[in-house]
Amino acid sequence: MELTAIINKINSFLWGVPLLILLLGGGIYLSIKLGFTQIHILKIMKKTVFTLFKKESSESDSLSQFQTFSTALAATVGTGSVVGVGECIRIGGAGSVFWMWVSAFFGMGLAYCENYLGVRFSDGKLCGAASYLEKIGRTKLTAVLFAVFTVGASLGMGNMVQTGSAAAAAREGFGIPSYIFALVVLIFVFLVAVGKNSAACLCEKLVPIMAVLFIGGSLGVIIFHPLKAAGAIAMIVKNAFCPTACITGSVAGTIIFSMVEGLKRGAFSNEAGLGSTVAVHSSCRIKSPELQGTWAMAEVFIDTFVICTLTAVVIIISGTDLTGEDMAVRAYNAALGGAGKYFMSGSLILFALATVAGWFFIGERAWRYLFPRSDMIYRIMAIACGCIGTMWSMELVWGVSDIFNGLMAVPNVIGVLVLWRKEVEMRSEE
Repeated sequence: MELTAIINKINSFLWGVPLLILLLGGGIYLSIKLGFTQIHILKIMKKTVFTLFKKESSESDSLSQFQTFSTALAATVGTGSVVGVGECIRIGGAGSVFWMWVSAFFGMGLAYCENYLGVRFSDGKLCGAASYLEKIGRTKLTAVLFAVFTVGASLGMGNMVQTGSAAAAAREGFGIPSYIFALVVLIFVFLVAVGKNSAACLCEKLVPIMAVLFIGGSLGVIIFHPLKAAGAIAMIVKNAFCPTACITGSVAGTIIFSMVEGLKRGAFSNEAGLGSTVAVHSSCRIKSPELQGTWAMAEVFIDTFVICTLTAVVIIISGTDLTGEDMAVRAYNAALGGAGKYFMSGSLILFALATVAGWFFIGERAWRYLFPRSDMIYRIMAIACGCIGTMWSMELVWGVSDIFNGLMAVPNVIGVLVLWRKEVEMRSEE
């Protein structure tokens, strides 16, 4: 059996129904405990937006709130938040986008709790989710394994997958050969790796640019087709419960298939429950568990309810074939004409580079937890993986990356559920 086939089998097992139930069930449980606070996320964001620009005394190795938000959002919103939506619709139909929304809604509860706990237990170590996973059991084994999986994910999904996608976008959109783009990646990752918090500094500059570019372009398409946009939303909701294409042979089977695909893609996209952004939020100068949990919810909201939804609506209203590959790219080409190719290529390159910077920050913190005072080794690996990713086959890299993501989710969600229950009990006793 080929290596790719073996990896696909492991992925099918790991990202099967049990893990999706753990993520969705954990999100539902924590949302209930939080009183479904995510319902008011826009109002909460409005009240706390001033904290993004609040000046705090600078501490070694710490981030401002805006750097924290930008870095965490950069790590969350990668090329998968655009191209992945097209794959989700291709495989699970338009209705699968509805289940991405469901995944994100309850995932916001998970995101709040994991980042709350990350700040609560960080005690200056800045090591992310490992800081609270240490509290489970009598040894640090769970925390160590989580850190190992995080390093793997940072070099795979957070690096090679992104640089590979960016290289493809540069080649197809601007005619730049992969070996030339590899030099661009080499310089970029080098800039990310050198200096204190260079990754966060780059993210705070890249994220606003990519957000304005992509959201502005997508809204432009929607504004010129308001009736089609409304029809696209209606189609997403209707097809979630009344699918038009019964791939599995029955309506019930197709609904379940669409649900599983949407929940899985949602988990891949917003990363709630993976514990990835905890390293970023626990590094913020504003040591407020509640505030960091709130901004973590906002990141999930922006990723799925803004970026992914805009992508899905443009795909549907573009009239492009909903069964072919590279659906998102073809949809924007159809919607924006000749400029669509350059718009999508530029957007994907920015998304990819921002994600590389965001995940570098996360991976370096995990490496530092495993091997203190050996950051240079991780930096060399990150630079090498970035260059290799521009020329490697993406199928194998995607498969391995998905495995690391799943391995991060299992101990993290269980740990959050256990510790949040203790946190609630401790609060009630006070």
